[in-house]
Amino acid sequence: MTIAEFIQQLFGDVQGIVQVIAPIAAVIGFVGLGIMYMGSSWPLLGDWKKDNPKAASQVVIGLLFVIFAASVTTLIAFT
Repeated sequence: MTIAEFIQQLFGDVQGIVQVIAPIAAVIGFVGLGIMYMGSSWPLLGDWKKDNPKAASQVVIGLLFVIFAASVTTLIAFT
């Protein structure tokens, strides 16, 4: 096995793994974001949200990163 074949196989394996994990992470992130916004009236979540004011923006940035990574792997799959 040459280095080029090894790298192709490695990227193929990584692509398959990312295509499975990315949608799952996005769904979990969107559900978590919804719970953060809708659950603010609950004392436990309300207190946590006051202590972590940047949490929602960090979740959104993470979701954008996951969507970008999934898009890149999809583009690689079609080339």
